[in-house]
Amino acid sequence: MTNSTSSKFDDHDVNDDELLAACDDVPLKKPDPIVPIVEVASFEFPFEPYQIQTDFMRGLYSTIQQRKHGIFESPTGTGKSLSLICGSLRWLFDEIQSWKDEYEELLKPIETKNETSSGDWLKRLMKRKEEETAREKRREELKVKIDLEDQYANAAKNTLTANIKKTKRDFDAKYRHLFNSELPSKSDGDDPSLSKDQFKIDNDDELSDEELIIKDNDCKILFDDMDSPTKTDSTGLREKKVHVQKIFFCTRTHSQISQFIGEIQKTKYVDQLRLVALGSRQNLCINESVLKLKSLTLINEKCLDLQKQKKEKKTTKGKRQKTACGCLFLQHDRVECLSNDILKGSSDVQDIEDVVKLGRELNTCPYYATRAAIAAAHLVVLPYQTLMHKSTREACGIEMRDNVVIIDEAHNLPDAICAMHSSEINGNQLIDSYGQLSRYHEKYKARLTAKNLLAIKQLLDVQINLIKTLCSQENLPAVYDTEKWSNLVVSSNKTETSSTFDLIDYLSDAGVYVNLFQLIDYIKTNEIIKKLHGFMSKYPVNKNQQSEEKKTNESALQKLLQKQTQKQSQSNVVDEEQLSKESTEKRISNSFAIFATFLEALTNPRDDGKIILIIKETLGQCSIKYFALKTSSFFHEMVNEARSVIVAGGTMRPINEFIDHLFLACGQPEEKLFQLSCNHIVPTDNVLAIALPLGPQNIEFEFTAVNRSNTAMMDELGRVLVSLCSTIPDGLVVFFCSYDHLQKTYAYFEKTFVLNKIVSKKKIFMEPKRSSDVDTILTNYTKSIKNGAGGILFSIVGGKMSEGINFSDELARCVCVVGMPYPNIGSAEMIEKMRYLDSMRLKSTTAGETAGRAYYENTCWKAINQSIGRAIRHRGDYACLLLIDKRYSKANIPSKLPHWLANSFHQMNNFTETSNAIQQFFVRRSNKPTSS
Repeated sequence: MTNSTSSKFDDHDVNDDELLAACDDVPLKKPDPIVPIVEVASFEFPFEPYQIQTDFMRGLYSTIQQRKHGIFESPTGTGKSLSLICGSLRWLFDEIQSWKDEYEELLKPIETKNETSSGDWLKRLMKRKEEETAREKRREELKVKIDLEDQYANAAKNTLTANIKKTKRDFDAKYRHLFNSELPSKSDGDDPSLSKDQFKIDNDDELSDEELIIKDNDCKILFDDMDSPTKTDSTGLREKKVHVQKIFFCTRTHSQISQFIGEIQKTKYVDQLRLVALGSRQNLCINESVLKLKSLTLINEKCLDLQKQKKEKKTTKGKRQKTACGCLFLQHDRVECLSNDILKGSSDVQDIEDVVKLGRELNTCPYYATRAAIAAAHLVVLPYQTLMHKSTREACGIEMRDNVVIIDEAHNLPDAICAMHSSEINGNQLIDSYGQLSRYHEKYKARLTAKNLLAIKQLLDVQINLIKTLCSQENLPAVYDTEKWSNLVVSSNKTETSSTFDLIDYLSDAGVYVNLFQLIDYIKTNEIIKKLHGFMSKYPVNKNQQSEEKKTNESALQKLLQKQTQKQSQSNVVDEEQLSKESTEKRISNSFAIFATFLEALTNPRDDGKIILIIKETLGQCSIKYFALKTSSFFHEMVNEARSVIVAGGTMRPINEFIDHLFLACGQPEEKLFQLSCNHIVPTDNVLAIALPLGPQNIEFEFTAVNRSNTAMMDELGRVLVSLCSTIPDGLVVFFCSYDHLQKTYAYFEKTFVLNKIVSKKKIFMEPKRSSDVDTILTNYTKSIKNGAGGILFSIVGGKMSEGINFSDELARCVCVVGMPYPNIGSAEMIEKMRYLDSMRLKSTTAGETAGRAYYENTCWKAINQSIGRAIRHRGDYACLLLIDKRYSKANIPSKLPHWLANSFHQMNNFTETSNAIQQFFVRRSNKPTSS
C-alpha cells in the first residue's frame, strides 16, 4: 500500500498490482482467506479432548474451510470418530452462520467516500453500479441458502406431522384388525371374484406368460425418477428438491454406521443436526414379498416393477379404484412424512434399525423415506458401495458438488475402489445364464417382436462367445446340455492357470462386436433379469424333467415301472424336489444378473482394467474376470466435484500411496492436499512390541508359503504359545496369515497334544468361516475371559476379526502375528497390478524400489498394522504385541510399523530375552491401575 505521507508521484512504496489496478481498473487479486484458530470449547467435544484430538479437529476444520483435501491418520482408540464428527460439524454450522452474518452485512448500504479528484466520473459510476449488482446477486444467493435451511429445519420440527402420523398409525392398526377379521368370512354370497385376489398384496410370485413376454418398452415414471431434475408428477407440483450444504460420511459396513451414529448421540450437535443413514433395499425394505427374493438384484427389480403396477381396491360404493403404486408401503405423502420424522433431530437420531422399525409402525417404505431425506440432511451416513459406485450414487440422488466427503476406515480405499468395479463370472454361471435365455427364446420366439428377437439373439451370441474363450470351440457339444457343458474337461492340468488380455483385444478375439451399451440398456429397460427369474420359476428344469426329455424312446413298461417306483417313494421324491427347487431357485436368482453385471464391466475404458481368464480342470470351474486397475478413473468425479474429500484411518501408511492414487492422479495439485498423522494417546510404557525370530530351542521362524508345513517350526511355535499362555493374563489373540495355515497348524497341534497343554491354561476359540457365527464366538470368548478362565483366539490376518473388532483391555493383553501375510505374487491380479504401477511415475516409490514392489510390500504391512491395532483401545489400555518371524528382525521394519509404536518396538535375539521382557512388562502393569 502507498504510504499516506508520500507525494502523489512518489511510487517507491507502490505495489505493481496496485499500480496496474489504478491504471487499468483491474481488480486486485484477493488474498487467501485466513482461517481463524477455533477455540477448543467451540468444537463441543463431549469430553475434555487430548491435544492430538484438538489438533485433529483444528486440522480438519482448516482443511474444509480452505477447500482442500485431507489425509488424516489417528491410531485406533484415540477418539478418531468423535474428532471427525466434532471438527466437521463445527465447520458446517459455522458456515451456515457465516451466510447469515454476510447477508446482514450486505443489507447495509455502501459507504460513499467523498472523492474530490477530477478523475473519470463515469468510470467511477459504472464501477459502483457493478459493485451494487454483485452485492445484490450475492444477497440473493445467500437468501436462497438461508431460506432453504429454515424451510427444512421447520419441516423437520413440525409437530403437526407427528400428530398426523400418530392418527394414521392408530387408524391403520384398527383398519388392519377389521381387515384380518373379515378376510376368512368371504363365503357368504359375496362376489367370489373378489374373495382371493382382492386381498392378495404383492404375493403373486408366479407371473403369467403375458407378463413374462418382453414388449416394446413403455416409458413409465418410477418413484426413483421423481427426484431427477426433469421429472414431476402429473400435477407438476412434485419438483426436484434443492440440496442444502451437507457432509457425506462414508464407512465400510452397516454395523460401523450404527457405531458412528452412536458416537454422534454423545455430542450436543444432535439437537440441531438433521441426519439420515442410507442403506440398500435389502436392509431397509419392509415388503416381505420383495425381501424373500434374497438376491439384491431381484429385490431391486421387484421393487421397481411394483411401482409401475396399479393396484385395485374396492371403495365404499363397491367400485374398483386404481391406487398410486403396486407396493402398499409406497405412498408419497407418507414417505415425505417419514423422511421428516427421520430428520427431526434431538436425541431421536435414527440409525438404520430405528428407521426400519418406525417404517413398520407407519406402514411406510423406509428405503424411499431415507432417500427423500437426503436433500434436507446436514449429514448423510452411508456405506462405501453407495458413494463410490457412480450409478448407485446417481440412483440415490446424491449430489457431490460443493459438499464435503469424509471416508473413514480408508486404509484400503484404493484397493476397495478397484474391487468394487471389478467383476467375475464363472463357467457354470455363464452356462446357466445362456440356458435360461435360450429356453426363454425358444418358448416365446413366436410372440416376440423382431426388435426383441434381435436383441436376445445378440445376447445369446455374446454368452456363447464368452463361453468359447474358456474352451476349444470344437470340444463344446453342439446341443446345449447343462451337465455336459459344465463337466467338459478343458485342461489336463490339475492346477489353476491364468492368462491376461487387453480388454479390446479380448472382445475382438471372442468375436464380440455388438454395442454392449445398447445391450445393457436393453436388459435394464425391459427388466430381462426379472422376466427370466419369473420364467424359470414358472417353468423350472429339474433332473427328473431333464431325464424324461432325454429318454423319449423308453418303453411303456419302463415308464410304468418308473411310475410305480415314484409312487412308493413319493415322500422322498417330494423332499428331493424341494431341495432341487431351492437349489435351482438360488442359481436362477443370480446367473443372468451376474452376467449382466459382468457385461457392464466390459464397457469400462480400455486402460482402466484387464481381462483375466482363469482355467481349471472343467469348463464350469473356469472363470473370466474383469480386473479394475486404475483407481483414479472411478474416483476423479468425486474428488473434482466435492468441496473437500477427507480420508481417515487408524493406519494410513504409506500416505504417499493415497496422494498418488486418489488425488494427484485425479488432477489435484499437491498444494491443495493436507496431511496429519497423530501420535497415540496411550503412554509408551503401556505397549511392548517385540520381533521374535526364533523359539525356545533356537529354531528360526520363517513362515513362508513353502515352510508353513514344516513340523519342526510348528513344534517350536507350539512351545512359544504354551509359554505365552502361562505368562499372558486374560486374553491372547493369535493371527495367522491364511485360513489354510491356521487349519494345518491347528490340526498338527491337536495331533501332537499341544492343544491339550494350551487348554489347561486357556480356553481355545477359532475364527469361524461363516460371518453369522462371529458374534457367537466373540461372546463366548468374552465370557470365558470375564469368568477368569482366560482365552486364546486363533484368527486370520485380513479376516473377520482383524478389522472392526475391538479387543480392549483384558480381551487382548497380547496380540501375536505368525508370519508375514504377503499376497500371492504369482497371481494374475498381483502381476497386472504391479506391472501397471511400474508403468506410472509415483511419488510413493522409494529409492531402489519399483512402484509395483512397493505396493506388494505395503499390502502386507497394512494388513499387519490393522491386526495389531485391535489391542490398544484407550489411554489406560495396555498390551504386548508379538511378531513371530525372523523377517521382522530386518533393520527397516520399524519404519513399516505405525509411527507411534516406534519407541516401544524391540528386536530380540532369543526367546529367553523375549520371555523375560514380557514377564517384567506385566509385573509393572499389575502395579498400575487401568484407566479408560
